Amino acid sequence: MADEHTPQQEPGEALLPAFICPACGYCCATTWETRSATTTSAIFYERGKILVALARRMPLRTVCIHPDGTSRYGGAATAPLQGRGTRHLMTPGAAEAMLAAGHSSSDMLPPKHLEDALLLALAGPLAENLHGYVNPQDYPQEFAYAYDRLIDLPDTSPLVARDDDLRLTALQHLIIDLLDAADEDLSSALLEALGQRHVLTPAEIEALMDNPGQAYDDATDQC
Repeated sequence: MADEHTPQQEPGEALLPAFICPACGYCCATTWETRSATTTSAIFYERGKILVALARRMPLRTVCIHPDGTSRYGGAATAPLQGRGTRHLMTPGAAEAMLAAGHSSSDMLPPKHLEDALLLALAGPLAENLHGYVNPQDYPQEFAYAYDRLIDLPDTSPLVARDDDLRLTALQHLIIDLLDAADEDLSSALLEALGQRHVLTPAEIEALMDNPGQAYDDATDQC
């Protein structure tokens, strides 16, 4: 349904987006003054990815929240791709080398990276559902990505799931444990920071880790 508050475009006039994300370049017609009701869910979604990344000691990525309720983890590195899933771009040279060798991009990743990507794929949905189990039909893109990573994992990986467990229940339980074990002060600080600033860089996340009990502005002053 069209936004009834959007002015009509004159013929030949270029229509500029109302919002452009400073981190990933995402554009939309919604502003923070007319934000979507799903923005809060997006904040919990991305906070879950941050907490799992910290628990797994993964390299941190820039996180951004958009007023239309979408968000990105690592968006600064993946623009202009859209959506909330974790995605990775390859350089043209790396892509050519991969094709010449006859390997997929997943074949080039070590098991630890595949496991991290698998857990991150479901961290957002579980966090958005307040650490409760979710179903594949509610998050088809995230589960499809997770299934692909499972196929790529070697049989020796502790994250390999049973073939008949389409809900990936054991993996969901592991992620929920990681989310529940997170520092409460840091969890609250991340929610507040994402709600206030909408963009968090790795340096800002690290500052919040060092000062989880302080106000967001006090923590980021130390970046």
